[in-house]
Amino acid sequence: MTDVLSDREETLVQAAIGALEIADGIVPGEAFPALADDALRAVVAHRLEAAGRVLLAREHRTVAGYISGYDDDVALRLASEGIGVLPEADRAVLAIALLRTVAIPRAGGQHRSTSWFSDGPGTSVAEIHANTDNYFTYDHVRFAVRRLKARRLLRTGYRGQLLPGPALLRLTEAQSTRLWEDLILVTLPHSLWADIIRGRREQAPRPSPVAPSLEERES
Repeated sequence: MTDVLSDREETLVQAAIGALEIADGIVPGEAFPALADDALRAVVAHRLEAAGRVLLAREHRTVAGYISGYDDDVALRLASEGIGVLPEADRAVLAIALLRTVAIPRAGGQHRSTSWFSDGPGTSVAEIHANTDNYFTYDHVRFAVRRLKARRLLRTGYRGQLLPGPALLRLTEAQSTRLWEDLILVTLPHSLWADIIRGRREQAPRPSPVAPSLEERES
């Protein structure tokens, strides 16, 4: 696909891409002409694709629009090289927070949202710490929550309750499914479902490296 644009169209496309990449949530489609116009939106998607990113349509409450995220293959390759991987405490705290604010309430019929970006019920540092069986200290949890909020993976809701953050809107369907599977592996490690997930992942091809290895560069 060749992007042959006028100066005005180029400005509109660049403005939309800039907004998508830094947005703290959904960018309304009507807010940028390059997102409202089908042809220009296709150019935006193509430019993102060239950078290993994807354009994602999203809706939350009354807001419908777009946001950008990592391409599935690129995300796996980055993770395989340890790039962008959360520390152990942060992963554990995020998993507990998502269980308490999304997975358990959804299983109990408290909401029907299929998105990780839930509006409640929320949780708290004390509640998360109580669910770690003292594997982490209260301060470990508190500092992990602070880091997760800085990454926008958690946010503060009504009366200080912790809720899933807008960065989770950037997950593709495949990445979201993998996160659900990770929670199953954590909570039901000996279940048939967990065995199926592990077996499928063991058979999946390993992602190629993001950059050539030292051996490849020297050969």
